Amino acid sequence: MSAPISVLVVDDDLFVRETLTDYLRDADDLTLAGTYPDAESALPAVEEHRPDVVLMDVRLPGMSGIEATREVARRSAGTRVLALTSFGDADVVVQMLAAGAHGFLLKSTRAQTLLHAVRVAHSGLAVVPQDTLQEWATGRLAAGGPVLSARERAVLRGLDLGLTNRQIAAELYLSTSTVKAHVADLLRKLDAPTRTRVVARAHALGMLPGADG
Repeated sequence: MSAPISVLVVDDDLFVRETLTDYLRDADDLTLAGTYPDAESALPAVEEHRPDVVLMDVRLPGMSGIEATREVARRSAGTRVLALTSFGDADVVVQMLAAGAHGFLLKSTRAQTLLHAVRVAHSGLAVVPQDTLQEWATGRLAAGGPVLSARERAVLRGLDLGLTNRQIAAELYLSTSTVKAHVADLLRKLDAPTRTRVVARAHALGMLPGADG
């Protein structure tokens, strides 16, 4: 019987780390090599334990996920990196892939899909969600208006669906306070006094799927 696939998690969001830990512990053929909130604490563990797969947040405090991915490749050549993003942040993910990542996943990915992706990456194959690639190609999320971060775009889509802050937080694996802060930023960037007006203005600017223009 082959040894279980060892997985190390690097993400600054405690809720995400705990959720991924639960996912991994439910899989008999996977084992958790550790969870870390930043690259600086994770890289020594990568060198020591040489995990099979690292789930790496693309946006980390201190050393970026991009630089951390390069370091993983340098320090543990046999380790595969899967980039984790709250939404399809094309520019950063492309840089992660260029740095040596073997693919990427949205943090909203369901447990079984994520576990399958870990197994696929371990086998040496690339992991790239086709639906996300299609969305990037159409450019539907950035047709106009102010520049938004990946998480702001994800929160905006949650507002468009009529979700509460708590529901958006659950969907994106964020804290409610973080979502609240992103909503405040959207109100400011779109110069709108309410959540409803934010959504209306975003549609008018062609920033949401199905928007005109």
